[in-house]
Amino acid sequence: MRWLGTILCLYLGSSWVQSNLEFGLTNAFLPQTTFLLGPMEVPCNESLCTGPLSEIYCHGEILQNSWQFGLQKTCPGDKLRVPAKEVLANFKKLPYPMSVDKFRSFCEESFEQVNYLEVVNLTDWKIDPVFLREITDEKQRNLASELNERWKRLARQFTSDVLTHPDMYPLLPVQNPFIVPGGRFDVYFYWDTYWIIKGLLVSKMYETTKGIIDNFSNLVTTLGYIPNSGNIQLTRRSQPPLFPHMVWEYTKATGSYDEKWLNSMKMEMEFWEKNRTIEVDGHTLFAYKTLSNCPRPENFRGDYSIGMNTTMPSDVWRGISSACESGWDFSSRWMQGDTTAALSNIHTDQIVPVDLNVLMANNYRYMALYAEHFLKIDEATSYRRKLEKISAAIQHVLWDDKLGAWLDFDVSLKKKNSNFYPSNVYPLMIPGFEKYADKVENYMKKSGALKFAGGIPSSLPSESLNQQWDFPNVWAPNQHFVIQSFLATSNSFLQQEAAKQSQAFIETVYNGMYNPTGGLTGGVWEKYDARSTGGAPGTGGEYIVQEGFGWTNGAVLDLIWTFRSNHNRLEKSSELELETSQQFALVYTAAGFCAMVAVVVVFKGLIKYKTRQASEDAEAGALLLGENDENDD
Repeated sequence: MRWLGTILCLYLGSSWVQSNLEFGLTNAFLPQTTFLLGPMEVPCNESLCTGPLSEIYCHGEILQNSWQFGLQKTCPGDKLRVPAKEVLANFKKLPYPMSVDKFRSFCEESFEQVNYLEVVNLTDWKIDPVFLREITDEKQRNLASELNERWKRLARQFTSDVLTHPDMYPLLPVQNPFIVPGGRFDVYFYWDTYWIIKGLLVSKMYETTKGIIDNFSNLVTTLGYIPNSGNIQLTRRSQPPLFPHMVWEYTKATGSYDEKWLNSMKMEMEFWEKNRTIEVDGHTLFAYKTLSNCPRPENFRGDYSIGMNTTMPSDVWRGISSACESGWDFSSRWMQGDTTAALSNIHTDQIVPVDLNVLMANNYRYMALYAEHFLKIDEATSYRRKLEKISAAIQHVLWDDKLGAWLDFDVSLKKKNSNFYPSNVYPLMIPGFEKYADKVENYMKKSGALKFAGGIPSSLPSESLNQQWDFPNVWAPNQHFVIQSFLATSNSFLQQEAAKQSQAFIETVYNGMYNPTGGLTGGVWEKYDARSTGGAPGTGGEYIVQEGFGWTNGAVLDLIWTFRSNHNRLEKSSELELETSQQFALVYTAAGFCAMVAVVVVFKGLIKYKTRQASEDAEAGALLLGENDENDD
């Protein structure tokens, strides 16, 4: 009878697990199990990817069972041993109840762990590039040398087997070498690449940059857009549309144009115009709103638990996927109205973000310039009209005149988000918006965001926010774009603050590399703690902080290069930093003092003159002194 008891325990235990799976009764989602009675129900209908591999890697029982059995790190694996149809057919032969041993055997027969990337020698990389000689500050030159060296370490290309058999890999391979962010981010990522390119251009690595842009151009031709990453699990969402920015930065640096890139930019903008728009007060603006409404395959357990503890799980999963598309995954920006910034309240697809619309505006600007080069005047005129239209929409919907900044608009709540985010000042980068610089100056002073030694935090206020794109973390993309926003104006305070913020972030990254604290190993991190220049990495998120790191390398190289000539001036001026009101007070005090000195000098001279005259003509001297006494009264 002992065997009967064992079977009963297995049945009851598995039933308890299965019921918790189906109804989401526990925040832990499920205990790791060794026995499943049947497939779980996931109430969604738009997967994170499409194609023959989607039912293996992005949704379906193989993915779900792998997470339940705790095998998700190796199953499904890096490569299929047999074609996708055969994998699915073999899985369907497995009966329920299913044991972990049976499933593990299936995984071992169906998948293998392989290296799908290889280190590549970048022919335009130099160990001692010429630009280093123009950096006069020794510390910054050493840091720039280290960051330049990292391009070689982070350079990858897909193996020949991936390129020959793409149907056997869960990847979107590209032909040319690329730079990976680093750490767990081991393939190309879309928006990271903008700052990587900024740094590559400082390093004069034009061939590598061109190859990366060609990779993205070809992806647009194939897919109609640029995906989040080269991993197919992330391909049905994009990221901030910076491709036209990349093209324009390359063109500015080299003077080179490529007409096929113009066609790719056009295709990508059409994707965003068709799939990512939202109407507010008669204006068309852009929002992050992916089609997918399923748990992310890369974090299935967590997403399932969060969604199933709400009344509308598919809406939550779409909000989560859309936040990942924003690059700010995750941030209190996407959970307005919830002081705890809980993912269960996320609704990214209902929020009009300032930064996305600024990027789209400048995309039209760069595309107009690009089209003009090829004498496509009508096309250029069309882009300029789109620039004017979205600029007007940004100002009408997002500008808050009382605060002096542009704010995200929540369509579901019908109100703006008045919290501070670095993106609140990005519209200064749009032509014509410089006229708001003085109001932005006042906003920045009042916001409290400028008081942190290590950079500008991702959000304020700091209370009750627990996401990684919130306080106290400072991220290279935000810091770089804020500085670019300030530099786009002629406002003297913002110009000075741009230099100050550049120096602060460079110092933070330098110390993180060469003077690490708290027993940490020196490194270049994906995010930092804004509260000091000590270089401590940022905290929070779904994974430990990553080192590498592509966009930090690129942003800091660009900042070092941009401010290379005024570093010494900045150090001297930082010894005396005054608010505008204090500056006026100092000027008035100095002027008053000078006036008093002038009066005293004149008065003393007058006395000497009177004394000399008195010796010659006592009566005239007495009269003169008498008149002067009356004036003194």
